[in-house]
Amino acid sequence: MIGALLFAVIVTAVAVVTELVEYVPRVFVPVTDWVVLPWLVLFSAVFALTATVVVGYLLYRRYEDTLTGQWNQLSIWARAIVTGAVCGVAVAVGLGIATAGGIVTPVFVLVGPVIAWPIATVLALRRQRESDTGDDSTSTLQSVLIKSGYAQVKLLQTRTLAGIVGFVGAVLGSTGVLALLAWLPWVDVTLTVLQTVVLAAFLWLVATVLVYNRYESTISDRTDLRIVTVLSTESGDARELLLKNEGVAPIELTRAKIRDTKRDLYQFDGGVALEPGQCRAFEVPGAFLLEPNEAAMDLPLGYTLKQGGEHPIVYTRTGDKFVLRGSSDAPGRDPARAEMPSPVGLGTDPSPQD
Repeated sequence: MIGALLFAVIVTAVAVVTELVEYVPRVFVPVTDWVVLPWLVLFSAVFALTATVVVGYLLYRRYEDTLTGQWNQLSIWARAIVTGAVCGVAVAVGLGIATAGGIVTPVFVLVGPVIAWPIATVLALRRQRESDTGDDSTSTLQSVLIKSGYAQVKLLQTRTLAGIVGFVGAVLGSTGVLALLAWLPWVDVTLTVLQTVVLAAFLWLVATVLVYNRYESTISDRTDLRIVTVLSTESGDARELLLKNEGVAPIELTRAKIRDTKRDLYQFDGGVALEPGQCRAFEVPGAFLLEPNEAAMDLPLGYTLKQGGEHPIVYTRTGDKFVLRGSSDAPGRDPARAEMPSPVGLGTDPSPQD
């Protein structure tokens, strides 16, 4: 509830600064003839809506297993129709609010849901049928994201990329608001430079937080890749990590990056893929730190910024994150090592910390 209260305060403050609160109608309380000011109407509406969403989410998380079981018992058609109906109701509520504010005519409240329901039903039906086919092939969009390096950068520079994407969203959102205000014939308002900057900053903050949370929710630590042992090289100025794929699917390490516990970043030379159960040696320089690193920097107000890690981490080009657990010792050279292919090297110069 505290989060809903803070969000309502921020939205109301932005609306007051940009003078958009003037478009919120006053509300007259029956019998008492009290007049509720526009900013209070906006604050109450935003708080009530946000609180409803938060409570609904918490209830869903609490009864998630029960609700999921009941939902999965429905047929594909029933699930698609229910999804379409929910989208239709959401569109009706949105258009109803727009009608109350005088933005659209009441006819849109009837036409909008009639159009939105069948479209949402068809899209939901198509998506559920595709998920039930069990097709794990990479889509065109995923292929583009992998080839462009976006999937890997999302793991390495999560905060930076979220800020960039949020900035782009803020620019597009601000442009859309300005275009909408200029296009609507019944709206006679022009935002000042300060109002535009405040609006863009608010959209940037909201978009960055949403994108970052989205990234974090999709990133999971995998442990299929494991350090079997650490071998010393003949020269003595490097070590070899013997990695094993303990999963059931191949792991593509072409152009993958590995970060040691000092958070220095290296890239694998050449291309290699580990089949399930396969082992392969990777030569790392002497500066590559395997041991847990508890280094941290003190920040104001008693906070600390962790600068080390507990385990080395591998980031693949396909967007997978593997936490390398296992041995951190350096025994002598194993005679059986001679039967394996030559070790895969790493880039000589580590990239700086993010």
